[in-house]
Amino acid sequence: MPEKSEIQRRKQLRRAEEATQRAIEEAALPMPKETLWALFDHLHAARAEGCDFSLRRTEQFLLAHHLQSAPVVPWLESYGGFCDCEVLLNVEARWRRQ
Repeated sequence: MPEKSEIQRRKQLRRAEEATQRAIEEAALPMPKETLWALFDHLHAARAEGCDFSLRRTEQFLLAHHLQSAPVVPWLESYGGFCDCEVLLNVEARWRRQ
């Protein structure tokens, strides 16, 4: 079993790697985090209407905020957001406010 100092060193290395990975992912965001959070809020507000298994409400949000869907939709899909409800379930799980 590793010594306590070795366990601490490994934890520090893991945290540093996680922080580096998070910074890389944040740099690849197709919009500011605040706008992404506003998208989540928008989708939560529309949730009562149900999901039609499309990104219709997401596209409406993007249009209203003068954002092009070409970079955003593939990014959402890379996190499992293939429809509005999946954006909430999958993408928000990774990118919710800390």
